Amino acid sequence: MKTEHINITIPPDLREAVDREARRRETKRSTLIQNAVKVYLGLSRRRALRELLAEGYAELSEESRRLEREFERLDAESLKYAD
Repeated sequence: MKTEHINITIPPDLREAVDREARRRETKRSTLIQNAVKVYLGLSRRRALRELLAEGYAELSEESRRLEREFERLDAESLKYAD
């Protein structure tokens, strides 16, 4: 995978925490940050998809309720003629 160098600014305590975690995992700081960004972006995409699904389910639910009301109305109307 091709990589690019970027400069970021973070507080010293965050850099120290990143360095500690990189040492604990026996990996480079850069690799740890790459993995953390990938996880963050993946979670962000999942959250966006969940929101879209929730909106879709809400729309389907409303459509189902509308259809149910329409069927109830039609049933009531047809029962008038059943006698």
